[in-house]
Amino acid sequence: MHKKDGKKNKKRGWKRKRSGKALAAAALLLGAAILFSCGFAKTSQYAGGGRGYLRSATYYSDDWVINFWNSESCHMEEELAQIAADGFNSIILAVPWREFQPQTRPISYEDYAWAKLDRVMEMAAAQDLGVILRVGYTWDYAGSDNILTRYERLLYDEEIRSAWLSYAARLYERASAHENFCGGFLTWEDFWNFTENCAGYGNGITGRKMAKQVGYTAYARERYSLKELSAFYGTDFSDYSEIYLPEKESYARKVLFEFYDAFLQKLLKETQAVFPDLSMEVRLDTDAVKKADGSLEGVPHWNTFGCGDASYTGIMYSVPMGFANAGEKVTAEEALKKAPVLLNQVRAYNGNKPVYVDQFLFTDNTVGFEQNAQLEESEKTAYLNGMGEIFRKYTMGYGIWTYRDYGDNKLYNPQFALGLRGWKSFGGSYVAEGDEGKEAVLPSGSRISQDIRSRATGASGKDAYVRFTLEGRDGAVVTVRAGGRSQTAAAGERRTVEMKFEDCSAEELSISCTGGGTAMVDNVKVYTYITEGDLYRMDGSQDHCMEAVRQLNRTLGASQADNS
Repeated sequence: MHKKDGKKNKKRGWKRKRSGKALAAAALLLGAAILFSCGFAKTSQYAGGGRGYLRSATYYSDDWVINFWNSESCHMEEELAQIAADGFNSIILAVPWREFQPQTRPISYEDYAWAKLDRVMEMAAAQDLGVILRVGYTWDYAGSDNILTRYERLLYDEEIRSAWLSYAARLYERASAHENFCGGFLTWEDFWNFTENCAGYGNGITGRKMAKQVGYTAYARERYSLKELSAFYGTDFSDYSEIYLPEKESYARKVLFEFYDAFLQKLLKETQAVFPDLSMEVRLDTDAVKKADGSLEGVPHWNTFGCGDASYTGIMYSVPMGFANAGEKVTAEEALKKAPVLLNQVRAYNGNKPVYVDQFLFTDNTVGFEQNAQLEESEKTAYLNGMGEIFRKYTMGYGIWTYRDYGDNKLYNPQFALGLRGWKSFGGSYVAEGDEGKEAVLPSGSRISQDIRSRATGASGKDAYVRFTLEGRDGAVVTVRAGGRSQTAAAGERRTVEMKFEDCSAEELSISCTGGGTAMVDNVKVYTYITEGDLYRMDGSQDHCMEAVRQLNRTLGASQADNS
């Protein structure tokens, strides 16, 4: 059970304390030039051009997408009201397959996640926000099976494929019961790990067995002669049974990419049968493969751009696309010239279907991609202003991924929405419903801990940060231990505690209480890295590009009535 939103909201960093009425008034002022709709529309209606443009923000409340579905989100009403006030007309929800369907043999479902889906959709409707679902998001901390193995088995395991279709069908049925349900999409990103990992099977028995099992051997047999395949692999095959999944440096990766594009198209078609008008965010990158002479050949993924029976094509678009990505800093003018070229290319290969930019990245600080082209900081406002007209001309709308900065929180059930599930409890610690939602109660001598060594998902830094709300009485002191180190904090009036553990690999987090009193702990974060979007900081305060995005939304909203 969760407390009703709008009562005693937690002070979890969302510092604005304006009421829902105040935010609604702000939305009216912001949207004086925007013609709001008198009812919700489907993505197909936006694609048809009669309902204006989608202006979406990915919503994950006060944490991040990986643990959103097992957190309380007690600020939901205020957060969604803020999204509407900023000129968005819809939100995107990433819906992890395993979190919603933890087991596939037999199939089981996570009741809390499904109930939270209903809750989000109801509260979004109250703010006149449509909801778009990213179906099958890869990463979560729920379930006991290996999620990458689960996705791999989609290639050949009919039982897993049936479980996937059951998940998709249930998701469509549940979401479409709400009037503000817009539609959904898959994304190539959630299925791409196999193309990277399959090279590890090698060229021996295992590699040949897996090639046959996943259907790669049959695909290659249907399209290429043994002579052609021998040339691709740089070896002599006498029989198709000798074909294996190619190494990363092999020219035969070209065949693998073609095979995998065909698999994605087939899976999309099958899923569309249970989730009507489901689209897909397609891979715009051209993958380079090395030919025998050492030269490179680009393998495009144009065959996927049509997205089956979907009314539109989804894409991710970011500033680096079209640049050399050699660490260059670029101007708004330079970046704005690239977008129409790429968007026209998508339309040239997707049957001229409308395009929805479900991930628009105008800034990106992801570790490992520092060499990607970046806008000069002073050019971001001009770039956002210019993208308004480009989105109007070439797309049916866009979606922001990082609406609010987030840390890569390594904890499952960090707000104790599920009691102590995922935590170990010692010495009489327990979860209670307090004045501000559920919280862990630690009497003196008690402790809670969570093993996080397997939580490698996301970018990582060398330092670990621990952030939580703390309240206590009678001289209680909490000790936080991470990576073999510890820090203490006195528990008194409710406050946010932030700790930094330098050069620390936090394989386990523990919080204990001493001092004879009782401590209350909530909203715990353990993170190594903050993804920044320049709109709202992690504490909820406004960043420097938010006004430019509001202007972008005004440009899209003022161009055409959302309601024809």
